Amino acid sequence: MTLEELWELFPIFLVPHDKKWNEYFYDIKKTLTGLLSNQPIVRISHIGSTAIQGIWAKNIVDVMVEISEKADMEELAHTLEQNGFIKMFSETNRISLNKGY
Repeated sequence: MTLEELWELFPIFLVPHDKKWNEYFYDIKKTLTGLLSNQPIVRISHIGSTAIQGIWAKNIVDVMVEISEKADMEELAHTLEQNGFIKMFSETNRISLNKGY
């Protein structure tokens, strides 16, 4: 699917900052921490425009999960896929997953 097709299916709109985005991040972080409790997680971070206080942003909370070099990234992605995440993109040392888009 091209980016143009993706944008047509899921248009991006900028909206005023919402304090709930930080709450959503902590809910997502809690879920990920539970699902990946047996994985060597280095850090789970709120990234992207919704992480910046006071700016307009797309209404999508982006989260980055950093894992140890010892972690099996494919196993981790498989665990997330079994729990409702969709693998969107994969390359060496990086996998992008979405949920609830």
